[in-house]
Amino acid sequence: AVETAVDGVQALQRLGQQTFDAVICDVEMPRLDGFALTQAIRADARLQHLPVILVTSLERPEDRQRGLEAGAQAYITKGAFDQDTLLKTIARLAG
Repeated sequence: AVETAVDGVQALQRLGQQTFDAVICDVEMPRLDGFALTQAIRADARLQHLPVILVTSLERPEDRQRGLEAGAQAYITKGAFDQDTLLKTIARLAG
């Protein structure tokens, strides 16, 4: 099952209300971007082990580094997006 959120704030609210196997989010979101959402997940003792996969158009090495430093376990750029890679990443991290 997949749940969607309109922005990072709504995603964080839903994470507080339900249990999820993984989070897949864009970096560029209104109100709370993917970097900040990932940091908030890592700061929450209940969520800190939840796998986070960032899927974004930001391809600069410094953006990737920022995502990984925020606590994301995977950083997939949309330019190199491949559905099989995403599914394998989800299976590896949430399995």
